[in-house]
Order: sequence, then C-alpha cells, then structure tokens
Amino acid sequence: MNITNLYTNTDSINQLRSNGYGAAGFDIDVAPLVYTPSDLGPEQIKSSKKIVFRTDTYDELGVHGEKYKAVPPKEMIENTRKILERSQLNLKGVTEDIQTSHKGSRTFVKYNLPEHSFMTPDGDTATLSLLAITSFDSSWPFMISVAAEQSACLNLQVFVSGEVAVFKSKHTKGLDINHGSNIIMKSLDVFENERDLWAEWYKKPYNILETMKLFCEVGNCKPALDFYKENPNASPFKLMESVKINSAVEYMWNRHMTSYTKRFGHTFWAAYNSITDWSTHAGVSSRSSIGNLPSIQNQRQEKVRTILRAA
Repeated sequence: MNITNLYTNTDSINQLRSNGYGAAGFDIDVAPLVYTPSDLGPEQIKSSKKIVFRTDTYDELGVHGEKYKAVPPKEMIENTRKILERSQLNLKGVTEDIQTSHKGSRTFVKYNLPEHSFMTPDGDTATLSLLAITSFDSSWPFMISVAAEQSACLNLQVFVSGEVAVFKSKHTKGLDINHGSNIIMKSLDVFENERDLWAEWYKKPYNILETMKLFCEVGNCKPALDFYKENPNASPFKLMESVKINSAVEYMWNRHMTSYTKRFGHTFWAAYNSITDWSTHAGVSSRSSIGNLPSIQNQRQEKVRTILRAA
C-alpha cells in the first residue's frame, strides 16, 4: 500500500515534530477560583472565574471566565505547524525556536524560512521569519506575525510597512487551519514591501541629532526628551553632558557610532539597524526579568514598530 503526503511540507514539519515542544512541553489544567470572606470564617465561596495552572509546577498562568477554553501551548505549536504544513511556503531547512516567559503563561515560537530570503541594500542576506505567540494572561490572542532575520548580525528586522500580523485568532481551540495556511502567504508580500522600504532607508541621510532624538523616543528616555523640548537643536554630545541617558539609549548610541555608521554612514538604515540591534540583543537589568526576556524582546519590537511608523 502506498501512502501519499497530501502536503508538500510534511517532511519538513515532521522533522520539527521529532524535536518535541521544548520549553512549552508542559500540560495544563483548570480549577475553580474560590475566596474566603473575612466575616465567614473558614467558609469558601466559589468565584465565577477559573484558574489555569501548570500540572508540573502548579504555577498560575491566568484567570478567566467559565466559558474560556484553555489550550495547552503544545496544541498551539502543533496548530502552527499544521498551518505551515498546509501552506505553499517553501519550508526546506525551516527551523523552530520555542520559548516561554512568565512561568509559561506566554509562548513564543519563531520559524526561520531560509528558502525565502533576499539581499539587503548593504549586501547581507535577510531571511523570512514568522513568530507565533499566544498567552494565558490575556496579553494577546494567538497570532502569527512576520519579520526578517539579517544573517550577518542576527538582528531581527522589525517590519513597519503593510500588515505585520498576517494571521490572528481569538482562541486556538477550533482554529481554522486551512484558512490560516492560505492567509499566511501574505507574508511574502509584506516581505517584498519591506525590501523596497529598506532600499529607501539605505539612501536616506539621517544626521546624529535626528538619530539621537529617535533613540530617545524608542528608549523612552524622559529626561532626554524633556531636554530636547527645551533645546531642540542641541547636539547629542551636549545632551549627554546635561542629562543622564538610560541604558537603552546608551546601547543604541554606542552601537550606532562604533558599528553601523562605520558600515552605512549617517543614514536611516544605520539608525534602523542600531535600533533593531537593541531590540534583539540588549540584555535586561534585573535578575527577575531574565526568564521573561522573550516577552521583553517582543515588547521592544512592538515599540520599535510603532515609533518607526511615525518617523
């Protein structure tokens, strides 16, 4: 008996399946939420809410109403794999990176698709990257977004043009897999639009004053932003003499001056690379934040996207 694969990407996805679910390989359960009013002694009252928790560590992942359908991260990952498996994207050599944060209440799965790549304006290679995210703590729904990974520096190049979230669903329970497979093909159009935008940025002059103001916005450095309201034409060096810049702005400025301007000159492309270097590679200050780095990086990338769209 001959068995024929219905989908051309099955072999590639099965290689991912053989690696399991990584940090998301835990099970979940739900239990009623109860509370004990102080005037009723030990008597407990059942809430209209329920708690979602891990069965291995018993960590709380989220609190929801009775109708909420909790979907294990493993199921979300398998649904994403099915969407990719049924799509017309070329998945030869695809890689999968699974990360969680906030004790497992948020899940991030990044896919790099090396068969979908192109040359950036500076001669590097950018590869299509898809990010699937979901959460139990109501941070966001199930969503697949698109970006690119630049190979020389491994920066995740945040997309700012067109539709970034190529697929979104309120819940992963009963997800329309075939619809998702068809719609993520839009990621190739988004990729092409971004390529044209990068070509413009590569040629666009951008002086150090403009660059520092942009870094201060991205890094949300309030003292610096206040300084520029009073001194709109002050040089970055005057700024640094007058106020203390935060670690985010300092990181971007140092990378900009020591690396990217030397390679690309004083251009918007250099500023963009300095910003995406920070959103991809900068560390976190507190020890408690280290385990939540995937979530922090995602928040940074959203901040970058919002500000660059307005720039």
